[in-house]
Order: sequence, then C-alpha cells, then structure tokens
Amino acid sequence: MQSKKSYIFFILPGFTVYTVFMIIPLFFAVYYSFFSWAGIGPKIFIGLDNFRKIFFDPQISPVFKNAIKNNFVYMAIALFVFIPVQILLAYLIHKKIRGYSFFKLVIFLPFVISSTIVGFFSLLVFDPNIGFLNTFLESLHLTSLTSSWFGDPKKAFYLLTGVIGWQGIGVGMVIILANMKGIPEEVIEASIIDGANEWVRFWRVILPFLKPALINVIILSSIYALTQFDLPYIIGGPTGGLDGAMDFINLFFYRYTFGDSYYGQTAIGFGASISVVAFSIILFIAVLQNTLLKKILNRD
Repeated sequence: MQSKKSYIFFILPGFTVYTVFMIIPLFFAVYYSFFSWAGIGPKIFIGLDNFRKIFFDPQISPVFKNAIKNNFVYMAIALFVFIPVQILLAYLIHKKIRGYSFFKLVIFLPFVISSTIVGFFSLLVFDPNIGFLNTFLESLHLTSLTSSWFGDPKKAFYLLTGVIGWQGIGVGMVIILANMKGIPEEVIEASIIDGANEWVRFWRVILPFLKPALINVIILSSIYALTQFDLPYIIGGPTGGLDGAMDFINLFFYRYTFGDSYYGQTAIGFGASISVVAFSIILFIAVLQNTLLKKILNRD
C-alpha cells in the first residue's frame, strides 16, 4: 500500500498540471461550442448551430473543407514521401557513409531553428522580385522558369509542404536511427553469413526491427500534419494564401475565433466548436492508426 501511495505522489504534480491546462480546457471548449459568445458579455445557447455552420453554411463550409483537405493531403505526403525518406536517411547514417556525422547535423538542424526564421528565409528564397531562386534562374538565362512561387496557388501548397518537411524530417530520422542502433549486431552478422545482400538484409532483417519506431513516427507525423499553424501562418498569412492554397484547419480556427471573418468580431463559441471538430478528427486518426498499425506491423 505504501508503495502505491509513493507512485501516486510521484505522478500527482504532472497529472495536476496536465488536468489544469489540458483536460479542464477541453471540457470548457466542448461547453462553449454550444453557445454564441464573443468572450465577454452574455452567452446565448444555440445548441448545434455552430457545428451546422462548419459543415453546411454556404460561406463557411467550403473554407473548412478546403482547409481540412489541405491537412489530409499534407498528411498523405508525410506518410508516403517523408517517412520513406526518413528511413533511407537513417539507414545511410547508420551505415556510416562518408561524412555521416555532418549530414546528421545538417538534416536535424532545421528542426531546432525557429519556425519564424525558417519561414523568413523561405520567403527570401521564393520571393518573386528579390528571391534567390528567381535571381539564380535569371542568371542562367532561364527566365521562363521563374515564377511567383508562393503567389501561385498551383505551386504554393507543395512549396509550403516542402518547407515544412525540410524543417521536420530530421525528427523522424533520429527516432528511426535510434531504433536501428538497437538492432543486435549478431543478427546482422548472421544475415551476412547467410549471404543476404544489402537490399535483402535491409528488407528482411532491419525493417522488421523498426516496427516500434515506425508506429511512433507514423502517428506523430499524422498529428503534426493535422496541427500545422506556424509556417502556414508565416508564409501564407492568416488567410492561407491566394485562394486558400496554404490554408489549414488551425488557420481556419484562428481567423474565425480571433477576428471572425463571418461575424466580423471575436467568436469564442464558434472557435470552440472548430477546436472540438479538429480535436475529434485528430483523436480518431490517432486511435485508428494506433490500432491498425499494431495489428499490421506486429503480425508474425
């Protein structure tokens, strides 16, 4: 009994902080989502009307659907493009290719740089007038290839995705690399003795050992994709760029909560309903992925 009490006292401070700043605000968000409220003044109970506006209002619904579509497209790119790249980079560094320490630093360094700085330098590179990329293309007499870049709705989203991926790709690489370092050397040596080539050894021996890391990286990448705000805001502005090309659900939440473009005022109640929808989507994706991945990746 004394041992159990010691554990309770050990986790109590963290649990208290988590409850105060996460659990209680979550319940308040759900509560406020049923009201029309500007943050001050009277709260008017409107039931599910806020949710109806999100999904069915002719002015708001298309904006919401575009924003959440961008989140899901970015998530697909993260899962099917960035994660394979992270595995490849981790494997090359694990193999200790020439200059691997330098490459590991260069790949991980963008993550520790402020998003503000990353966004600022991205704008300098892709600025249509003074940007490095257009200047470089012009110096090569390739003026036909110059573009407005972030000002082009057809290119802006994928450029933004590349910038976000460049900043965050090192995190998953480090997680996978740490898992690789835990693979027993005798297993690798046995595969070499059995005559397995590099590809067979990677696919049949190393990749199965990466299941725990891959589950974590997939879930973290999905949550990261569904909670984007800083770089889209810095590069595309609060409106999500031209034609909403760089709009994400968190930008949608920001606009309609603090300086609501629908009511022309702050709308805490409506913003709370957006946060509830976003949280529900993230929770559903995380639980679904965790359940399916454990069944798929842990099959014998």
